[in-house]
Amino acid sequence: MRYKGFYIKISPDSNIHRVDKKGRDIICEGFLIQVFADETERIEINNFSAAVGFEILENSFAEAVQFAKDFVECEGKEYIKRQLTR
Repeated sequence: MRYKGFYIKISPDSNIHRVDKKGRDIICEGFLIQVFADETERIEINNFSAAVGFEILENSFAEAVQFAKDFVECEGKEYIKRQLTR
């Protein structure tokens, strides 16, 4: 998906590590989100996870897309800097 000049790839992930409120390590389902400089996916700018119950409420592709867009909105200027320094 193209968003704000970047290319975002979202893949399901069932092995996301998080720490719950009691300090226990847990494994969550969710999505791996990768941000690329262009459609060739050769230059990865960033990658991060969206875990159900942490960054997203339910295991839905639509929620992952919205989370990815929000993240790019916040980090967009930093991403542009990274592109310019390559």
